[in-house]
Amino acid sequence: MTKTSVRIGAFEIDDAELQGDNQGERTLRIPCSSDPDLCMQLDAWDAETSIPAILNGEHSVLYREHYDQKSDTWVMRLA
Repeated sequence: MTKTSVRIGAFEIDDAELQGDNQGERTLRIPCSSDPDLCMQLDAWDAETSIPAILNGEHSVLYREHYDQKSDTWVMRLA
């Protein structure tokens, strides 16, 4: 896991974690403690909604994978 900075719209998260090396296997974990408002927004979207984001200065597209209740974290899939 690598600590990653991510920007989704007006939301900026500095403690997200990037996992995986291969295209299609990469995920981003966004802790809800970082920005509860963003987590409520993510909860309202479905898995097919593409989410434009900037990860460490690079444009990316995220899709909601699932919510990890144990760690209070959203797991996002990178397109």
